[in-house]
This record gives sequence, C-alpha cells and structure tokens, in this order.
Amino acid sequence: MSGQILQTRIEQRRDLIALAKPTMNYLHGLMSGSGGVIVLSDHQGVIVHSVGDAEFISKADRVLLKTGASWLEKHRGTNAIGTALVDRAAVSVNGSEHFLENNGFLSCTAAPIFEPDGKISGVLNISTEKSTHHPHTLGLIKATVHSLEKQLFSANEFQYALILRVHNSPEGLGSMGEGMVGVDESGIILGIDRVALSLLDMKAIDIGVVKIQQILDTSLGRLFDRAKKESAKVHALKTHSSKSLFFRASLSQPYSYHPRESEVPHHKDFPENPLESVAESGALKQLSRMAIQKTLEKTNGNISLAAKLLRISRNTLYRHLKSKP
Repeated sequence: MSGQILQTRIEQRRDLIALAKPTMNYLHGLMSGSGGVIVLSDHQGVIVHSVGDAEFISKADRVLLKTGASWLEKHRGTNAIGTALVDRAAVSVNGSEHFLENNGFLSCTAAPIFEPDGKISGVLNISTEKSTHHPHTLGLIKATVHSLEKQLFSANEFQYALILRVHNSPEGLGSMGEGMVGVDESGIILGIDRVALSLLDMKAIDIGVVKIQQILDTSLGRLFDRAKKESAKVHALKTHSSKSLFFRASLSQPYSYHPRESEVPHHKDFPENPLESVAESGALKQLSRMAIQKTLEKTNGNISLAAKLLRISRNTLYRHLKSKP
C-alpha cells in the first residue's frame, strides 16, 4: 500500500486509533518481554497501528504483520483479523490453522470492534509465537474490545435523546457488564452495544429500525419522564416477551424531550429543537462544535443530512460553520 493511501486510511481512523492507543499500550505492558504484538486494523482489514516487542516485531514484519498491510482473507487466507471480519466474532487462529505456511509460527487472537450503529469500526488483534499461546487470550481480547465499544458509545451519546443502561440484575448496572442503548425522540434505537443486543433479543439489522417501545412493556413518554425525574433510580421493566430487565434512564446532554400531552399531561414544555440553542449559546459552543464535527464526518460533509440528524436548520448549521475559529 502506498504511503499516501496509508496516510489517508490512518486519517480516516484517527478517532479509533486515538481511542485504542492507551489500551494497546496497556496490553503491551502486560505482555512486555514475553514476545508479541498488538495490532489494530480498520474495518477493511488494513493494519493502521501496532505496538509490541522489538524482537517479535522484526519477525512479524517479515510476514507483513505491520502497518499498511491488508489481512483480509482474500489477501492472507485464514487468519484472525480476516476471519474475525467475516464471522463478525472473536476468533483464535493458531499455528498451522493459518492458510499461508509462512504464518504458521503465529498464534493470533482477534475480535471486531463494533460501532453503536452495528457497523464494524476495526479489529483488535494479539499475535504471539504459537509456542506461547494462552487460551485466556481470547477472553482478554473480548473484554478489551467490550471496553473500547463502551467508549465508542459514550463518544456518540450526543446523537441520542435518551440513554438506557440495562442489565438482568440491578447490581449489574454501573458495571462493565451493563448494556447501553441510545434512542431518538421517536424511540428509534440508533445505538446499542452487543450486551444490550443480547439482553433485548435484538440483532444488528434492527438498529435504526426498531423502536424501544416495541421491545419494552412501557410507553416512550414514561421512559423520558423517568430519565428527567429519576435518572439515578433503577427501574424494573419487562419486555413484550415477558423477560425481566433492570434499567437506568438518562437524557443526553444536547437534547431535551418535548413529551406528547397524551403521554405526560401538564408537563412543562421543553424547546422544540434544543440543539438550536446549543449552537447559538456561547456557554455551550464547544459542545455544539464537537457534535457538529462528528455528525459532518459521519455524513461525509453532507450539510442537509447533518442538519437533519442534529435537528437544526441548515441556516443555523451554516452560521455555525462560518463562525468557527
């Protein structure tokens, strides 16, 4: 891969790289001296960042396990990164299980990193000598990726009106094991992590289509009311399939909810488009800048679509962009 193309790839994944670097450095600290490399690829299997022991890296370089190389199955045959992308699941590939004979000295464990919208953001991989393979590496990579996905969800919270944290026991809320759900003002589930997908019996294809009120046995207005008045309280709810779950509900910072009168009578009105005031407010200018920049990146610069997602007018968005320092 040419230097210019690689640089473009790295630029496109700079948020993911910045997010993953501290975690990768921590993993390297745990493995340091035992030989190995921690590798991050993008959603197309191209390695965009790696860290590891110098002696092992020299061996990895000889089989192109390095920044800029593609490890899709069509380029490398069976391997942890490529197979994790195909299977959309964590996988270990040890020694001769690799398709290419030259890769037979490797033991590799990888897992895809999912965005809250269900798309794969990248793959995290740990590679060592096959003689030092440890079965616990699969659990380590799964836990690490889960932590990264929670951070990705938090980075996208500005897109949601309501955030639900869910677990099958009240003690699990607030732990690493809780699931997270982000919905818009109509109840459509726009973001969800894999824990919540399992708890709510959903699939990735449901994201952006299914409404939370189609799953939980409660009204949307009631959920928003609890988020506003009882955000610290644990609520026991059932799904429409009678599955018992426990939730905490909170409003996302850039949003307030304007409830339907039929759902929450005598409720004080909130601004119709709360992000309008965010975009115009000096006190919250930095928050709006972050939200708008992330939305523009996701829409590839499409002003109309970005304005629609942010629920502000195109004129307001144009004014904001012109006023940027």
